[in-house]
Amino acid sequence: MNYQSLERLIQTFKDDPELLQAIQDALDSFEKYHAAIYSMETRKKILIHSADTQNYQEEITAMDRKRTACHNAVLANVSMLNRMAAMAGLPPVYEGVISEDQPYRRQVADAVLEYVHKIIQDRP
Repeated sequence: MNYQSLERLIQTFKDDPELLQAIQDALDSFEKYHAAIYSMETRKKILIHSADTQNYQEEITAMDRKRTACHNAVLANVSMLNRMAAMAGLPPVYEGVISEDQPYRRQVADAVLEYVHKIIQDRP
């Protein structure tokens, strides 16, 4: 993720509440994706000890669908942020290939998760 481009994008649209909300919604989708991964992985650790294997499979399948939906939202939002950056004459927020195909899908996800981690790490 190009942190400077994202910061400049926010600054560029600081007087447009609708575009700022679109940026905020996109950034919120990053955390929703992070939370979906975390929830699924920690729930697996709990459910693995369940004697009810059907319940385990059903719950994990449902959580995986949610995670996938969050991942798809992230891909769409990163594309939108890049379009907004281009509209503002800024470098892309994400400079890699944005695609639902592997390995690109995972690369976008990794960049988004790194961004979430950096935001948390750099908080005052």
